[in-house]
Amino acid sequence: MDKDGTFSTKGQVVHFGYKDHIKVDVEHHLIRKIETTTAKDHDNTVDLFDKKDKVGYRDKGYFGTSLPKGVVDKTMQRAVRGHKLNGGQQKRNLSISRIRSAVERPFGVIKRVFHGERTYVKTLERVSIKEMFKAFAYNLYYLFTLERKRLANAIDG
Repeated sequence: MDKDGTFSTKGQVVHFGYKDHIKVDVEHHLIRKIETTTAKDHDNTVDLFDKKDKVGYRDKGYFGTSLPKGVVDKTMQRAVRGHKLNGGQQKRNLSISRIRSAVERPFGVIKRVFHGERTYVKTLERVSIKEMFKAFAYNLYYLFTLERKRLANAIDG
């Protein structure tokens, strides 16, 4: 029995287990930090920012939380009860989502290429280690892709 995993709902679907929070480099799309929490923990309880970060691109789950001093806040806006997003907020969200799409790539690669959708260990510490190795494997995989792109550009240019 898993004593550390917790339940969470998203829409009408109930999930049990853990979730990963990652920090991805915008320029190279590599995972720079990873933290694993139980499913019930809210996204805004995790802070992966450093003092040297310049901009923080975050999804709607972090709406309403502040960033460290000196970091430009690029958190997506979300509608609240009785207040829809106006046109400017929707355009802002669209421009942020284009950059944030790079954050979703590691999850897709880990799930589809590495078949890492599920982790079959039962404590938060063990799950954290497994997820860290998945992130490491993704970075190695993507470094190979970056090198192929560099070589292709060198041949073309």
